[in-house]
Amino acid sequence: MKFKYTDYHVHSAKWSTDVDINGPKFEDYIEVAEINEINVCFLEHYELHYILNDKKNSFYNGNIENYLEEIDILKETYDFILSGAEVEYYKDKEIELLEFMDDYEKDIDFIAGTIHEWVIGYPITMKAKLIEFLEKKPMKDVIDEYFNISEMMIKSKIFKNICHIDTIFRYFNNNDIKPKEDCNVSEERVLELGRLCIKNNIQIEYNLSGNKFPIGRTFPSKSVVTKLKNEGGNFFVGSDSHSLAYFETQITRVKEAYYYLNSI
Repeated sequence: MKFKYTDYHVHSAKWSTDVDINGPKFEDYIEVAEINEINVCFLEHYELHYILNDKKNSFYNGNIENYLEEIDILKETYDFILSGAEVEYYKDKEIELLEFMDDYEKDIDFIAGTIHEWVIGYPITMKAKLIEFLEKKPMKDVIDEYFNISEMMIKSKIFKNICHIDTIFRYFNNNDIKPKEDCNVSEERVLELGRLCIKNNIQIEYNLSGNKFPIGRTFPSKSVVTKLKNEGGNFFVGSDSHSLAYFETQITRVKEAYYYLNSI
């Protein structure tokens, strides 16, 4: 890579379904990244359920080949960009996920596992959907299920990198949807996931996006990151950008995050 630091987590309008249709293209990110001397990885959402069932999904019908071709063409000019995939984990699709890794792990520069939903249609990273989910399940069950599914993902060893291991707290926090007394939202619970990543030689994301949500902190927290780093954890840094304006504001923070990790 051309530059010293890399933002491993940005999303483009064409390839990630949760980005506004008029949002940033590859070229928009590239222009800003070059000026600010930072490498950028397009970690686009790759969700097997929707890829298989939604014809409007960007990756439907093998379109991942077009995605890789677009980036390969840009790589001929720019040596500071990476192809990436933020791959949704499904406990009932581990075979299909392993097949995906067999087919594309060598072709895609950076792949990271992630959990946004485990019951289709109820992503816990969308507040309105989370509130709907809570009408069907007790809060304690939702939180417990998230940690159980996360543990399954890590133990599957499908992925060498894992995104925002405690994103369940994006809206479950004392500033927003306050956890009930029977809910275990302790830091120790996040540390257990991190230690499981260390045990399985999996890199953990230091995701900066929590600062734009009511929780007002990174995923995981700086305290957790410090403890895990001291215990041998390896981290990659991501802004989790879905807009160009946000990406621009996070470049300095991404670099500072690397300074911090290297200082531990």
